[in-house]
Amino acid sequence: MKIISGSALALMLVACSPAPSDILDGPKQAPTGTAPLAAAGIDASHGSIAGLRTGMTKDQLVATGHAITERSVMQEGDQYMVVDVSLREGLVVECWFDDGRIERLRTTAEGMKDERGLGVGSTLAALRAAYPDGRLVTGEGDGGRYANFVNRSRVVFEMDIDALSQSCFHDERTGCEARPDLRVRSVVVHSGPSS
Repeated sequence: MKIISGSALALMLVACSPAPSDILDGPKQAPTGTAPLAAAGIDASHGSIAGLRTGMTKDQLVATGHAITERSVMQEGDQYMVVDVSLREGLVVECWFDDGRIERLRTTAEGMKDERGLGVGSTLAALRAAYPDGRLVTGEGDGGRYANFVNRSRVVFEMDIDALSQSCFHDERTGCEARPDLRVRSVVVHSGPSS
């Protein structure tokens, strides 16, 4: 009887044991501690970049476990605390704080895309095709010159201002003559919709 019970137990253990991972044909999943690739994008509807979102506190940001560097930035007469978050080599997200919470996120990292596949390096033609109601707004303010593609979402595509005519920056205006191959140099996600 002990021999039969021992054999049955051994067969049951073999049957219930996991197979070596190189034998399984199913899809492989990322380990629990790593974020899936899809989470490393720009989410306009929730106001996030790579899982970092507007509205987070500094404590919540620190709790993510990413390497951070804090600095102070003066822009348009206001002092901001900016925390640079290093997600992995070459991928940095700037977190701009206002009243203790992230007010906006900014990245210049290529490969970060929104739901429509657009991000740093995308062309103005691609932006206009994906967002027909969007517009290019140019001008000069206290923070310097700007050329932004806005589409009434939380995302602002900051364009390469060096590729634009000087006449685009005399007054804030829409409809500046810009080549369709004008490229996005950075992406900003705000806590609320841009106009």
